Amino acid sequence: MLWWNAAAAAQPEVDAVDWPAFLAEQDMCWKKLPSQWYEGPFLGNGEQGTLLYKLDDRTLRWDVGCSAAHDHRPIEEDDLAEKGAAVLNRGRHFIGHLRLELPADVTGFESRLSLWDAEATGTLSAKGGTVEWSALVHATEPVMRFELVAKGSLEETKFVYVAEEPRNPRAVRAGTLRVPRDEMRVPANPSPVRTTLDDGVRTAVQNLYAGGQTAVAWVEKSVGGKTMLWLSVKHSFPDKNAVVQAVEAVRAAASADQVAWVQTHRDWWHNYYPHSFVSVGDRYWDSFYWIQQYKLACATRDKGWIIDNQGPWLQPTAWAALWWNLNVQLSHSGGYVANRRGMVSAMSHRLDINRDNLARNVAEPYRADSYAIGRSTSGWDLLGSVGQPGGREPMDANLGREVGNLLWGVHNIDLEYRYWRDAELRDDVLYPLLTRAVNYYRHFLVENKDGQLSLPETYSPEYRRATDCTYDIDLLGWGVGRLLELASEKGLFEKDEPLIPVWKEIQAKLVPVHLDGKSGRMIGRGVKLTGRHRHWSHLMAIYPLLTLTPEAPADRELIDRSLTHWHSFGRAMGYSFTGGACVAALLGDGERAFGFLNGLKSYLQANTFYSEIGLPVMETPLHGATAMQEMLLQSWGGRLRVFPAMPSEWPDAQIHQLRGEGAFLVSARREQGKTQWVLVQAEAGGSVQVEPQLANAQWAAANGAKVKNDGEGIYSIQTSPGDWVMFWPRGKARPKPSVIPVAPHGKRHPFGL
Repeated sequence: MLWWNAAAAAQPEVDAVDWPAFLAEQDMCWKKLPSQWYEGPFLGNGEQGTLLYKLDDRTLRWDVGCSAAHDHRPIEEDDLAEKGAAVLNRGRHFIGHLRLELPADVTGFESRLSLWDAEATGTLSAKGGTVEWSALVHATEPVMRFELVAKGSLEETKFVYVAEEPRNPRAVRAGTLRVPRDEMRVPANPSPVRTTLDDGVRTAVQNLYAGGQTAVAWVEKSVGGKTMLWLSVKHSFPDKNAVVQAVEAVRAAASADQVAWVQTHRDWWHNYYPHSFVSVGDRYWDSFYWIQQYKLACATRDKGWIIDNQGPWLQPTAWAALWWNLNVQLSHSGGYVANRRGMVSAMSHRLDINRDNLARNVAEPYRADSYAIGRSTSGWDLLGSVGQPGGREPMDANLGREVGNLLWGVHNIDLEYRYWRDAELRDDVLYPLLTRAVNYYRHFLVENKDGQLSLPETYSPEYRRATDCTYDIDLLGWGVGRLLELASEKGLFEKDEPLIPVWKEIQAKLVPVHLDGKSGRMIGRGVKLTGRHRHWSHLMAIYPLLTLTPEAPADRELIDRSLTHWHSFGRAMGYSFTGGACVAALLGDGERAFGFLNGLKSYLQANTFYSEIGLPVMETPLHGATAMQEMLLQSWGGRLRVFPAMPSEWPDAQIHQLRGEGAFLVSARREQGKTQWVLVQAEAGGSVQVEPQLANAQWAAANGAKVKNDGEGIYSIQTSPGDWVMFWPRGKARPKPSVIPVAPHGKRHPFGL
């Protein structure tokens, strides 16, 4: 990778990162067999995924997962009084797993997951024998490949595929988590059908009751003492041609030149990582960060599947679907600053292509002009009935009042637009989705005695119901304000957009958020935060909406008071710590942000997976990487803030091509607590302020760029596409920017077993 430099006379500088060596420092390593899903090596390609753990001392299990594989029972058959109807009728289902069966007890185990190559390798040992194995999920082909070389007492080691019943994990767990015992779907999906084809390809096919098909195909060969197995899992709906796709995939993979086939896989990953770079010198947090970048690309791809609560590694769970009151938004949150658009585009793509279903989610009287999304929906088609202000019968009292989740999802689309300045995304996707999401609220706003527009009772996620609920007021206020900004950007006037006066009225008359003198922001009218609350649903304006920021002293005090009160009730949940870290970083308090980030450690498992009440969920570790980004770079209010919340534990840091609003790329280096240089590159051009933590900087700029010192360490730049501006301390020679990892300290390979 070469350093991008817009100066025509300048020679590009070689990136000093030795990526294979650097990422090898972040790899997970194992010295003993993992015994749980949250301990083992995991692999994925955005749709298919697998992970390894033992069933007993002679049996290892490779899960077979596919994010596409859903049930498809129609929303018209949902019983709205049944909690989780969308999950039970259109959620994920079990597929099967591949077993490695050994003839003797395993006495030794070593393994390494190479982040750079996205491949897992290892050695199993027993008295008198060994098995050397490797596994990968191909980056661009729908195929997993497993290899083994078995010797001595383990020579008879073999692969055995186990086809599982296509049942919903939530129904299987019935009787726990307050879930009734009668939730198995009737009629049940038929059992899988196994077949062996003439060329040795074997299949296990699940033909689903409501239509569609999930199929696994695999073929095994012995080549020069090595056993190789290629496996593909595909899902189709409404057609039942998944088995054709899976068989074609394994045949093509098995007949391919394996060196070239693997190299294509590696090339994808080798091109993926250098889109941006982060190093803080703390081996634990550097390793954690890069494992999350790896995990992100395992779980989704460009215009692929929205990351649900398990990603492609489905486990027994009550949450076998998309959760929209926090989970999916946080799972994708780190791709924007990390300059990885392919890892966030699934949100905009899936919401766009499923617009008709967003209308079907609301009650019939509102479908002509409104979109909304429920707490949980199918990942396939986003179908799941949504609540409404005042309640929607016969839905659960909370679910029937939970309303604002689509607006939060559209905020993610707005981030994609802001960070890449994609006018087509703005005009074709963001603007129409946001318009109809705001429209849904318009049906329920009522004018109170003070002339304010008030909302009937809605639900603040993870806490309780309230009139003028802060969660909804924050999101609606952001939504109408953003629509007015977008209309202005598009050059629209009232004659072009008749809703502009309506948005202005809502903006002017929307009831303000209710505040308490001691605790800060309340849940809603008359409802204070009086106990443990793992969600920050009452702090949305602070983070992530950034409609309440700490620039004014009174607002800073309110944010600080609200954050302190929120975390005053003791241990909550892992994402409470990541949310707290992001708010503290917004305040510029690096020590407090780092304290919250360290609070996440006790929730992380050996492979950085995470669970709540023993059930797997995806979002929190991924959001932990986002919290690190907030400490390194913030972009809001027309300003790029470089190293805004650095703790004393991170005196040195390097970032490269992190992305800010306005499509600006930021690279910078910090040594011994001081900024050494900052380089801002304008991808789309435009104006932005830069705060490089240099009170008295000097600068150089591309020919067309203009720089103005605004005082107090803030600089305004005006750029055209391709321009750049570099800042460094006054009195020093102009540095030669290069991307050099910070010298690591701490435990080597902190993750694994």
